[in-house]
Amino acid sequence: MDQFLHTLFVFLHILGVVLFVGPQFFLAFAWVPASRGIADLPTRVKAMRTITDRFLFIGGAGLILALLAGTYLVSTWRDYYGMPDSVDFTSVRFGVVFIVKMILFSAMLVAVGLHTFLVGPKLVNALDKQGQGGSVSDKSVRRLRLQSMSLSITGLVLVIAIMVMGVMLNTAQWSLG
Repeated sequence: MDQFLHTLFVFLHILGVVLFVGPQFFLAFAWVPASRGIADLPTRVKAMRTITDRFLFIGGAGLILALLAGTYLVSTWRDYYGMPDSVDFTSVRFGVVFIVKMILFSAMLVAVGLHTFLVGPKLVNALDKQGQGGSVSDKSVRRLRLQSMSLSITGLVLVIAIMVMGVMLNTAQWSLG
């Protein structure tokens, strides 16, 4: 049963990561370039709001799933790998890599959170106001776009590093050394 649960939670963790990371790549490499072809700014903003709302739902669900499954996996690591209680968590690479992974995860959450709840909405609202003929300078929109891009790239780079560390953690021969 333990092997089944471990396999199930590894699958759920990977599924959560896919649901969180996939939409990020879609937004960065499909939506952003494609949206530039929508000349009508109000239409572009409406589509942007719909897509980012869906990302928040799908990506948020994936993040929660990855967190829940990951919590199970790290709480059962000793049993799964047959490590006695006398082995200190940080005396094996598994513990050190996990701690670094969680530090990067925290930084990634800050970058994604700032983008999702602060900079992204400011940019969309500025574009919406501009599309309705409001007084929003191109300089202001450019600054918000740069902030948005910087946070997005930071989040993507961090999530890739986190994924690499996840693979390292699941390479038992190496991570338990």
